[in-house]
Amino acid sequence: MLGELRNVFRVLADPTNKLRQDALKLRDKVSVEWAHRAAKGNWFAWPATDARPGDQKLRDVDWYDQGMLGYLGYHVGETQPTPSRVRSHILEYAFECHLPPINGLAYYEAWGGPRSAKRLYKLANTLAAFTRNAKRKDSDSSKAVNDWESDLRFLYKKYYVDLFQFEWPDTSAALDWDEVASNPGH
Repeated sequence: MLGELRNVFRVLADPTNKLRQDALKLRDKVSVEWAHRAAKGNWFAWPATDARPGDQKLRDVDWYDQGMLGYLGYHVGETQPTPSRVRSHILEYAFECHLPPINGLAYYEAWGGPRSAKRLYKLANTLAAFTRNAKRKDSDSSKAVNDWESDLRFLYKKYYVDLFQFEWPDTSAALDWDEVASNPGH
């Protein structure tokens, strides 16, 4: 199902693709299925006992191997970026539709419902936090930063303006330790 949804994003990114209507129907079908699975409320990831080598950083913080956006196929930067038009469709899906029930109930519920202020707030603040963290690094992450800031502008123009009142996140790199501690794994 996830592979099909990722193909949907690629089809929707091409305005001339003859399969767009079928892709929209499949997108809605996946959304309904994920809502059905999440509504059961009795799902959780079985714990693993794998242990990665320690790096002596940020102890007692549980990081997820893959967050919601990565699970949907959203990637930026130099290595294996998702094309901009595909990322836009992933972000539209992430805001407008039901999300997959991953990383436990608390993580899932933190994303809020489709088309809600909570959902847009989570999306925007996740991308802004990625941006700020990349700006703090010594390595050159300018391509990723540009991608995230472009995607934030997309979300701002398409969904935030005239609809919501929460403060739009800032992507300056001033270190906010409270944010780091309260948003592990985004």
